Amino acid sequence: MSKMTWSARRVTYALIIFVLLGLLPILLQKGLANAYYFKSRFYVDQWQSGNIPTSLQYSNALLAADYAVKIDDQNPHYLLTLVKVMEWGAFSQLVTPNNEVFNQLYRDAINQRPTWPNAYSDYAYNLAFIQHDLAAAWPYLQQALHYGPYTPEVLHQILAIGFAHWSSLTATQKQLVFSTAKIAAMANWTMRNDLKMLALQYQLTPTICTYFKYLPVDVNQNNTTWIEKDMCR
Repeated sequence: MSKMTWSARRVTYALIIFVLLGLLPILLQKGLANAYYFKSRFYVDQWQSGNIPTSLQYSNALLAADYAVKIDDQNPHYLLTLVKVMEWGAFSQLVTPNNEVFNQLYRDAINQRPTWPNAYSDYAYNLAFIQHDLAAAWPYLQQALHYGPYTPEVLHQILAIGFAHWSSLTATQKQLVFSTAKIAAMANWTMRNDLKMLALQYQLTPTICTYFKYLPVDVNQNNTTWIEKDMCR
């Protein structure tokens, strides 16, 4: 009986080892893709913090991001990181924008994770500032707001796009930007400062402050103080 039990255990162990060996190539590939992703993400984070991309940095980041997508093209993080690298190349005038590739990468990422608000807002930013197509960008902003109404990245993109294209917005679109500005003003210091800096950048501080002037009186006192003493002083 004990011999039979031992034999059964040996068969079980052998099966486990066989399965693990079969999974090993997949696990190695996933690990390699993740390593390339983090390498490219490192560069993107550096650029977003204010560093200007060099040609060598861009080439290294693009190669790493592209490798990650080639290994696993079903991962939305990899797709969005690749498009972010390409966007920085375009913003820095290191490469000519490829709108067809931008559109494909963003749509693939959205298809992989349709409820992810950042994908929608980032795509809207690309459409508005790189492809110069505000009409195409606006529905994606609305989708972003639907899935992430208080997500900092979504609020930033709405304010940036709205302020930059203020004179081209309809009354309804301006109201959406005003509402987003109110949410930002009632949020944390980071979002408040983002709102303040964007309004200054696009010379819309008087416009936003006029809107704030007529907000309902039940607005939190701390928020009112910040609006009056900092944003609109």
